Amino acid sequence: MLKAFSRRGSRTLSIALLLAATLGLSATLYIAQTPAARTALPTHELPPLAVGDWVFRSGTSRESHLIQTLSNSDFSHIGMVVSLQPEPLIVHASTDDDPQRSNQVLSSTLNEFIDPQLAGSFAIARPTFVRAEEQQQAALWLSKQLRKPFVLAARSHPHLYCTTLLVDALQHTKKPFQPAWQKINAPMFSGEYLFPQAFADYPEIEWLYRSKLSK
Repeated sequence: MLKAFSRRGSRTLSIALLLAATLGLSATLYIAQTPAARTALPTHELPPLAVGDWVFRSGTSRESHLIQTLSNSDFSHIGMVVSLQPEPLIVHASTDDDPQRSNQVLSSTLNEFIDPQLAGSFAIARPTFVRAEEQQQAALWLSKQLRKPFVLAARSHPHLYCTTLLVDALQHTKKPFQPAWQKINAPMFSGEYLFPQAFADYPEIEWLYRSKLSK
């Protein structure tokens, strides 16, 4: 999701501070961090992945910290593995992962998705309620959504952001996927929104890997 909560209206720090004040949060949570150079995250330690796996990310931006705070979560973004060769490829809806492909559904290699400039940490989970053939269908559907515009809006309005993209991809599954939406009451952001934590809390998933938070 990354800069999702700053796209509508001004992108200045004042919006983040206004949201923080409204929700009784500390403004210090949103001060942009400029960490020391990080080493690459250990992808060589990952277990074998499969099409349909979910990749979560703890973002490094101010907006990512806002999302994590609003949802009381370690995660601010999520994507799905759609292919494995020649390397894992992830489809996700993002505002700023790639300046040449901003505010749209895009594909990224795993290394790009968890690049230390974007990810303080990451995790990978496998939804066990989805059958293998359904995962392939979801991957094919996601691949057809590339370049569609990112739209942050409440549940009652047309929307397309990282979590809602994956929910739509899994609507064809035999076992319904119904993650919990969260009610938000804040200036400019009122209504139900779907956060990555709803996927992390889903009962029928298997955690494959969790990296340590970068310092």
